[in-house]
This record gives sequence, structure tokens and C-alpha cells, in this order.
Amino acid sequence: MERIEFAAADGYPLAVHRFDPHGPVHGQVLIAPAMAVAQGFYAHFARWLASRGYVTWTFDYRGIGASRQGPLRRLKADLNDWLLKDYAALLAKLHADAPGQPLFVVGHSFGGQVAPLLPLRDKLAGLVNIAVGSGSTRHLTPRTRRSAPIMWHLLAPALCPVFGYFPGGRIGVVGDLPTGAMMQWRRWCLTPDYLLTGEPGAREAYASAGYPVLALTFADDELLHESGAKLIHGAYRHGRVDYRRIEPAQFGLSRIGHFGFFKPQSEARLWPPVAEWLDHAAGAARRGT
Repeated sequence: MERIEFAAADGYPLAVHRFDPHGPVHGQVLIAPAMAVAQGFYAHFARWLASRGYVTWTFDYRGIGASRQGPLRRLKADLNDWLLKDYAALLAKLHADAPGQPLFVVGHSFGGQVAPLLPLRDKLAGLVNIAVGSGSTRHLTPRTRRSAPIMWHLLAPALCPVFGYFPGGRIGVVGDLPTGAMMQWRRWCLTPDYLLTGEPGAREAYASAGYPVLALTFADDELLHESGAKLIHGAYRHGRVDYRRIEPAQFGLSRIGHFGFFKPQSEARLWPPVAEWLDHAAGAARRGT
């Protein structure tokens, strides 16, 4: 593992880690985090992917984890900054540094939701979506749906002006977020089809994306209802979507939920099928099929 200081598209310093294989390289994988989740959460999975022959990269969006520079209230950043200045710029570096290698994204929740909006999406050999669905209120689990109005109509609009950012870490909700990112996410969540109706051009971007997708949705996801996962993945019209609904018991696990795929408990049972899918997609990319 090597830590790299990477300059985003506007020069903002991002914390990035690269995990290198010891043997032959089959391709590159960029792990795109969920909302407010620091890259360290993905380190074990990144090391494991490297052991399977993939140069694997993790990063923190600006204002998150090790990419947080100074007081968050001073940071003017929204989800478009995360997508276009951070995520897309790092993906462009990976492609430029090794243009002949198959390039993949593993997107966790937010990281997979926005993948069709990436400017270099046509360079992807594939996308692995983990717990990716709609965050619209109508697509939440019953328990989360009951608390959503408090989040969107009380906490977010009240706390962001007071603190200059959303102090989720302080109140135990989501995590600390720049105000711009929080309010844009709020807009998506308050529209019927999430970013498909909340972000201009998103539905069209999904419809025209052509990369293959492996989508793992978990029956015990505590946040997102499966109806939202089906909505999001149904928006792909040209890309081949391998949609898999995972029941924890069928893999000998008591719980997976929204975050459990990346925990060590899932290594023996859930990670090998993902590596097999990557190997197949990498081979297809090299053959040009």
C-alpha cells in the first residue's frame, strides 16, 4: 500500500491510497466511497483485490476523512465537486497512467449511483455496484422512512446555517458533510426518483451508459428498500446489468446490511464472486467483446 497526494481537477489535495499486486496485473479498480464514508473502511477489500491481481485505489472526497483540510465550514463543495473534480479526475489519472489495462469502478452506494455521470465512463470495462439504490424517501426501508422527514425538513436546513456544514458526526447521523453536498443530496432525496429526477441529465446518462454492471443488493439492507435498487438499475438501457439479490443466510452470514459487504466477515463468501466477475469482464475488455 502506498499513500499518494493527488491534486483534484481544481488543485484541491486529495488523500489517495494505491494497493499493488505482487504478481501479474489483470486491471485497475477504483473504489468510490459511500456518502461520508472514509476510505479506510475499504482497505481490507482493497488489499484482497490487489492479491487477486488488481491495482486497487481508494480515496476520500474533499472534506471527508484524510481529504478534510481545515474547518469544514470553510469548504464550498457539493456533490458535483465530488463527482467531477475528485472522482472523475482520479479516474482520468488511472486511465492515463495505464491506458491498456481494463479499468473498473467498485461503487458503494453514492459511489455507484453517480458512475453514469462520469465524463470518462466509456473507458470503464465494468462497474460493480454494492448496496446501490435510490435514496428517495419512498425507496427507504420503513424505519428509515419514518425518520427521513426529520432529517430533510428539520436537521439539514436548521443545522447547516448554524454550523456552516452538516455536523452529522456530532449527532450520530450519516457523518460530517459540506453544506453544498448535504443540500444537493437533500434535493435528490426529496424527488420521487432520486438523482434520476433530482439531477439534470442523470436519467439520460443512465440510459446511454454502455459498460457492464454487477449489482449486489442485500435483502437486509437497513437503509434502502430493494424497490429503489431496481429503479436505479432499471434505468440502464444499453449496459448489461447482472443484478443479484443477496440473502445473508444463503452465504452463511447472519447479517450483511448496507455496509457489511466490505467487512472481513464477507471475504470468504461474498468477495470471490466479485473477483470472478471482474476477471470475466477484464478478459472481455482485452478481447474487445
